[in-house]
Amino acid sequence: MSVLTIGLAMAMLSPQREPQYGNWRSSKIGGGGFIQGVEIAPSDPKRAYAWVDVGGVYRSDDYGRSWRMLQGALPPRQGNQPVRAFSVDPRNADRILVGTGDHWTSAPEGLYLSENGGRSFKKVLTANYPGNSDYRWTGLLLARHPKSPDVILTGSMGSGAFRSTDGGKSWQAAGLEGVCATDVRFDRADPERAWICAQPYDSWLFGKQNAGLKGGFYRSSDGGRSWAKVADESPTEMLQDPVDASRVYGIFGSREIRLTTDGGDTWRPFSEGLPLKTGGGGPSENEFNALADGPDFVLTASTEGTFYRLNTGSSRWEKLPEPKVEETYYGQPWYGAWDGKGWRHYGKALGSITVDRRDPKRWFFTDWYAIWQTTDAGKTWKLSMDGVEVTVLHTLQQDPSNPNLVHLGMADNGYMRSTNGGERFMPGHVNSNMKGISVSPTRPSRVYGVGDPSNGQWLSNTVWLSNDGGRKWSRSPGTGLPAAENRRCNSIAVDPRNPDLVYVAVAGEVGPGKGGVYQSTDGGNSWSWFGKGLREGQPFFQSDIWVVGRELAAGSDGTLVAASREHNLAYRYDPKSGTWTEARRFGSSANDVVADPRQPGVFYLGSDRDGVFKTADGGRSWTQILNRGAQHIALDLGRSGRLAAGTAPGVFVSTDDGRTWKDLSTQLPTRNNGIPAFAGDRLLVGTSGSGVFWMPLGRK
Repeated sequence: MSVLTIGLAMAMLSPQREPQYGNWRSSKIGGGGFIQGVEIAPSDPKRAYAWVDVGGVYRSDDYGRSWRMLQGALPPRQGNQPVRAFSVDPRNADRILVGTGDHWTSAPEGLYLSENGGRSFKKVLTANYPGNSDYRWTGLLLARHPKSPDVILTGSMGSGAFRSTDGGKSWQAAGLEGVCATDVRFDRADPERAWICAQPYDSWLFGKQNAGLKGGFYRSSDGGRSWAKVADESPTEMLQDPVDASRVYGIFGSREIRLTTDGGDTWRPFSEGLPLKTGGGGPSENEFNALADGPDFVLTASTEGTFYRLNTGSSRWEKLPEPKVEETYYGQPWYGAWDGKGWRHYGKALGSITVDRRDPKRWFFTDWYAIWQTTDAGKTWKLSMDGVEVTVLHTLQQDPSNPNLVHLGMADNGYMRSTNGGERFMPGHVNSNMKGISVSPTRPSRVYGVGDPSNGQWLSNTVWLSNDGGRKWSRSPGTGLPAAENRRCNSIAVDPRNPDLVYVAVAGEVGPGKGGVYQSTDGGNSWSWFGKGLREGQPFFQSDIWVVGRELAAGSDGTLVAASREHNLAYRYDPKSGTWTEARRFGSSANDVVADPRQPGVFYLGSDRDGVFKTADGGRSWTQILNRGAQHIALDLGRSGRLAAGTAPGVFVSTDDGRTWKDLSTQLPTRNNGIPAFAGDRLLVGTSGSGVFWMPLGRK
């Protein structure tokens, strides 16, 4: 048995602890977004890197068994969380290039270089690398010269192609502006020849609704200094045969694999043995997105996780037998493990395959949810993602009576709960998007939620009810609310004194039977319009589920405050007059409002640029208590005077009702606009792509 095999076996058997980032620890959830790829460092058998669509870049030092996040060393901007491009220097495992970008933001990020394994980064190129856009599962956008690794080519999403001759420290433009690159390759036999695959892209990109990017197949004959278009139709990604470099395979439209033997001038079908067919969409046994090679074979796999192998010299793909799948996360059964019924997470939307150059029986693949590893050429696959958390949080809520109980709502995986103070969250099997949660202070077993109806839609139109602290949920009949197909409700608030009295914010034009505030006096079963005084005839609340924060809060004296991002203002409800009136205008979006259930009339509100505000008279007057734009606010229900604010540069905590603040997020991997919550003497922070983190606070 080789040293490599022994080391790998020991790593796979060793118990893992959650990674720690200063005083912060990553909560164990096991949820994932789209894992884009894995790259094994050629110079270090233990080192591997992975990158993801919404949550940064990861590093493993134990053969891929466990991982830790590196994006905390990047500037804390939303655009640096999605990663589309990656490359490790084959001579130095610590020297990496990372391409980041978010197509929803207003400006591109670009390429960052680290020479110390991700402990620090330096920006070396501004270009478009949206990690969460269309085609993110396709090929590699950084290619190194096969004989001179300091020569690197890159293609971007509209910014053009670039070339570096100093290992990525500096870059020279090489044309192809307005082209949406999906794969970049050097010709192994003739490095003066290189290829760029591109696909048309006409969706949202950096503030433009219709990007209008071009596709096509491009070739260079001067090492990437200039490019010529070969054809309008292009593979999404391509791969040279490991033995015969004149043979190049390409994936066309996820539905067909073709072969070229003349450098891409002509292609012919090469899918014998694969169950290809036209039509359809989404994960399918007939869809293929990835290619990889070993010393004498090529691999592909369906987007349902079925593998096919092409041996050198063969013209037919051979299907591998159904594998044994081991689905454990930190040594315990993974919440996504298949029970033999329904949706199977393994292999869904499989996007990349990696073969270890030292050990051709060791492979990785990545998919929508996870990283998988085999050490026996696909006979057995093991979940290999301890430390990888690619979940997008909507809400995080404290239980006022139990310091160990925390409620979580996220995108794609719905409601989850923790019973150990945020160390581990387990699924509630309710829906796929739980946007808002409200817990009754007087009866904490009563929990309300708003989200989707468990059909995988990215909208919030359903009220959920729990009477046992989130263990089981039922759907409100919604009597009195607008029709579900037209309804969007992202915020819910329970009265601090009465667990049966609850309010929901409904988007759309304000008016009875339309948008505005609705009230239920019977625990969320039936509803009546409660919007007298709001601006009728125009929208007040947001309809988009991705909009941050709570738009509605209920005080202990019957006062309510509603925040409108549409109009940058807050309204207050006076129980004596029975009507809503305008309370405060802000210079930017009113993002999140929370009431103190222990102090009548006390509310806190966070605004994009204006900061955090406090009112002690039910919203009549407001005082700024933090001058940093805030997306989320949390009030500690177990300790008076303690509150937290999630801002663009970090998470700030106050222990004296907001008079002084301390930034506790300097070592947090994802610092921008976190969702804070308290659990006993712990601070938790939910993120938009990296799950949840927690740290002990103590009582100093």
